[in-house]
Amino acid sequence: MTLDAETPQFKPEIYNRIALNELVVYAVYYLSQTRKEISAEDIVAACFNLFPERFQLRGYPHWPDSTVVNKRWIDCRDKGYLQGSTAAGFSLTPKGLELAEKAAEHITGKRPHFGKQTGLKVGVELRTRAGRFVQAIENSDAFRLFLEQGEAARIQEFDFRNMLLCTMESSPGTLRNNLDQFEQHAALYKRTDQLLFLQFCRKRFANLLSDITSVDSKYRGGMLKQKVK
Repeated sequence: MTLDAETPQFKPEIYNRIALNELVVYAVYYLSQTRKEISAEDIVAACFNLFPERFQLRGYPHWPDSTVVNKRWIDCRDKGYLQGSTAAGFSLTPKGLELAEKAAEHITGKRPHFGKQTGLKVGVELRTRAGRFVQAIENSDAFRLFLEQGEAARIQEFDFRNMLLCTMESSPGTLRNNLDQFEQHAALYKRTDQLLFLQFCRKRFANLLSDITSVDSKYRGGMLKQKVK
């Protein structure tokens, strides 16, 4: 990606006051308007082209600092603003789209709503992806049982994991990440019933979502735990 006439030119005195995570998420939003797949290299180039003074290599202002950008996209992914990997490419989550809107407001002085404006590719694709997750919840045995019995529902661990598109071997971190994503997608569609269900699941299966359960995997034996060496 190279700087051209179509690349927005923002004032450094404005974007220098904005958090790096916001700028990275906005850069991913910008990229999503013109391409289906977004690589880590694309993010580095877009951050530098859009906000050169924040992402230039120290002592070499004509080169981007990929280390800074990579640290920021990893942090954005950990916080649920981005999803993907260097192998699979990256995309915004609903939470990330909200942060991109916030960044756009700080940069331009106007609050856009990317999710509802026509002609904005990312909004359409995000709602389409979110719709699939919402439908997956709708069709799950766990959600149907919750609709029938409310908080008295005895949802089984297998059904909870299956609803989150996880296996019995999936880690607490994977479960938490998927649950966060499902909540974001349900919120995008304003599915209050599904949000209540997901909150119920978060409480019921708190032990599965906690990393403390991974401590047990380091031990084996009978009544007295023996640490695996």
